[in-house]
This record gives sequence, structure tokens and C-alpha cells, in this order.
Amino acid sequence: MKQNVNLRYGSVCSGIEAASIAWEPLGMRPAWFAEIEPFPSAVLAHRWPHIANLGDMTKLAKKVLAGEIESPDVLVGGTPCQAFSIAGLRGGLDDERGALTLKYVELANAIDDKRSESFLKPTVIVWENVPGVLSSADNAFGCFLAGLAGEDAPFEPG
Repeated sequence: MKQNVNLRYGSVCSGIEAASIAWEPLGMRPAWFAEIEPFPSAVLAHRWPHIANLGDMTKLAKKVLAGEIESPDVLVGGTPCQAFSIAGLRGGLDDERGALTLKYVELANAIDDKRSESFLKPTVIVWENVPGVLSSADNAFGCFLAGLAGEDAPFEPG
């Protein structure tokens, strides 16, 4: 049964866009994608030719604040897991892939700042990663939560 939720979302680290497959039947619509890898980008272009793939997610916060791209109702993304996975080297936030976690926070905060200018509700965030992010030596998840809450110091597990 198709429902009309009437929400728009932006997707980072979009891959082949599993979120869109799940959310289309609910009536949610993509505002934009951000994917840099060639194969997933080709899939996005084929399946959603009318939706912009903005590419590098690290450049989006500035564009949101400048009003160049939409500040969606929902921000979804699964930033790279290799920096946190127990199957990898666990470089954490020092790994450039792990650092994208903080770029996700920067983007979410930029979207909220822009939305507040128009008296809109804050964006809903949907972020996915491996369980290893919860036990990284640099407390990556605590940094993630603190960044979303506007704190300077990471939240500590307790």
C-alpha cells in the first residue's frame, strides 16, 4: 500500500540508493544524492535521471548554507565503515574515510541552520555504520553525537 509521507531527503555515500528503494513506496522523494564512485553513480543516473548527484559530500555543507542546494527534511547516509570495522585497521577518525563521519555531522548541522532560517523543523538524520564505530579508540561515536548536539567535547560512554 502506497502512503504519502511527503518528505524529501538528501542522501550521502548513496551507493546504489537502498534508502530510495525502501522509501519510494512510502511517498518519500529524493532531493539529491551525493556519490563519488563510478558504478553506483551510473546506477543512480539510470534509475533516477532527474535527481542530481552532487558528488563529493565534503563540499555540500557550504552549498547548503549558501542556498545553492535544498535543505531536505531527512539526511540519510552510511559513511564508509573501513575505519571502524574490526575486519580492518581501525584507523578511526584519523582515517580519511572515518573522517567522513564528521563531515556528515557538519552537513547535518548546516541543513539545520538553513532550515531554522525558514522556521522549519530540524532535519531527521538516518546514519548507518558498523558496530565497531561504538568501540573505536578515538570514541568516534561520542564525537558524532557531540557534534550533533553542538558540544565541543565528545560524549563519553558511561
